[in-house]
Amino acid sequence: MSKEIISRPSRRAITRLAMVGGALMLAAGCQTIETPTPPALEPPARLLDAGRLELSTECVVTSGRTYRMSYTVGIDGRTGSLGAITPPDAPACLQAALASWVATFRYAPVAQSETVTSDWMLVTARRGS
Repeated sequence: MSKEIISRPSRRAITRLAMVGGALMLAAGCQTIETPTPPALEPPARLLDAGRLELSTECVVTSGRTYRMSYTVGIDGRTGSLGAITPPDAPACLQAALASWVATFRYAPVAQSETVTSDWMLVTARRGS
């Protein structure tokens, strides 16, 4: 009859097994970190309607040059407080036409008055091009 000798695990093996088990438990308990979504920004003023820009044929405007204008959109969606149109050497007839045109703009109501800046440029092309 033969005797089988069953050896006991060494202290080192038990320690390793405990470390591996602990690491598995930690990995199982980890969750991905969710970064909070920043609050959505208020959408900018949304233009709903605008009249036609009426520019007289006598008004000479340089094609391709940008003219900038700033104005306020009130909580009711109407425009007001049109500032100076730049560049300052914009023809007076163009400044008057742009001021009249901006007055026809209607925006969706906004939570609070906001300043809007718009650029305008005359673009010319031959018919059919």
